[in-house]
Amino acid sequence: MQNQNWRFLSKVIAVAAVTVLVVSFSTFAMAQGGDAVHAMFVSAPKEATNIKGVSIIADRPKGFNPLTASSEELGRYGLPQRPDRLADAKRYAMWARAMQALRYRPAAHLEAKPYSSTNLMPAKRQRAARAISGQTLSNSLNWSGVASTNRLTSWDTTPANTSFTTVESFWVVSAAQPPLGACAADPPITGATGVPGFFEVSWNGIDGATNGDVLQGGSLSYAQCGGPAAEYEGWVEWYPSYPILVIWCSPGPEIPPTVSVTPCPVSAGDDFFVVTNGANSTLQYVMVEDLNQGWGATFELTQAPDTPPLVGSSAEWVVERPCCDTTPLPAPEVGYYPLALANYFLTFFDFAIGVDGAGTSFWPGAQTAATEIFTMVDDDGDTTNPISDVLVGGTGFQGQYSILFESAGCANTGGCASK
Repeated sequence: MQNQNWRFLSKVIAVAAVTVLVVSFSTFAMAQGGDAVHAMFVSAPKEATNIKGVSIIADRPKGFNPLTASSEELGRYGLPQRPDRLADAKRYAMWARAMQALRYRPAAHLEAKPYSSTNLMPAKRQRAARAISGQTLSNSLNWSGVASTNRLTSWDTTPANTSFTTVESFWVVSAAQPPLGACAADPPITGATGVPGFFEVSWNGIDGATNGDVLQGGSLSYAQCGGPAAEYEGWVEWYPSYPILVIWCSPGPEIPPTVSVTPCPVSAGDDFFVVTNGANSTLQYVMVEDLNQGWGATFELTQAPDTPPLVGSSAEWVVERPCCDTTPLPAPEVGYYPLALANYFLTFFDFAIGVDGAGTSFWPGAQTAATEIFTMVDDDGDTTNPISDVLVGGTGFQGQYSILFESAGCANTGGCASK
């Protein structure tokens, strides 16, 4: 197992090193998050899924070539707009790689999980207020990651729209296993109360750092003591309108024809590409693609009754342990502890950028107080015992647009005993 883990670690580092060489955002295609693109998505033909309020944009016709398609044709099939090949050759090359990897669309079927990737849960105990080069640092029970924030409390409908409308990134799906020694403990530490096992979700999205909703697309890694091999899945969500919705696939190039519908294949080490789009306060679009497995599509999510609308108040790139355990938080706090974090070793985000409705770009390495960095801590909120760290720089391609996450503390060895 350890040799396998080190081989996977070496692969991730190699992927990260190569990816850093091709990063460039000097001329990001601002139109991707604009009203024109969202209008294309709204008018695109769709198929209703089994989840009320969620649809999937129609599949591309046979022979469709996104590299030569018009902007309108890309929008019609929910695909991100083409970067300028001359002005931003490196970004175009990464976009082209993602588009060429698309071989089939998932089914119009989603599996609603009994848990969610939720908005930020601040740790009760916080480190002393401080900042590095202007970045704000804080602790969280469920998030580790980076957020670009603004002061909005409702969707900006003015022409100079400052709501975050687009967030995207590539990342490597992390391997998952129980924390080292957790299963050998007496008694074994088997995960959260009522929801056994160990979880890690990687995602990018809009909202959640400063308000009660969050729009996301991501990957899920899961392991348990004495159970089957680790499980990996792709998903979309708009919390609390919907929980984590696992994406399922019909028979296709990668699925035997004897299987009707199954979760789309995902493996540790796969490259994920996610683009989160907020069209307005009540209608959203999330594209999820697994480049290695060849599946990908854009989903339309409408606001469920009596749930918060989208604000566009933050753009995030996050590793999280989803919610919720069946053990309530201590009074006077309201809610429940998040689920147990898997030992995920590390994962690497790249090409991470957010755009607001005015076309202004934001990235995780920005050196401003509006850039918030979150460290995940254990259920005690112990600031000296982080369980998921995030490393982000401030200069150069890697520092500005790339993030390295790694499990730590009791999530890495020994296991974090649930309350």
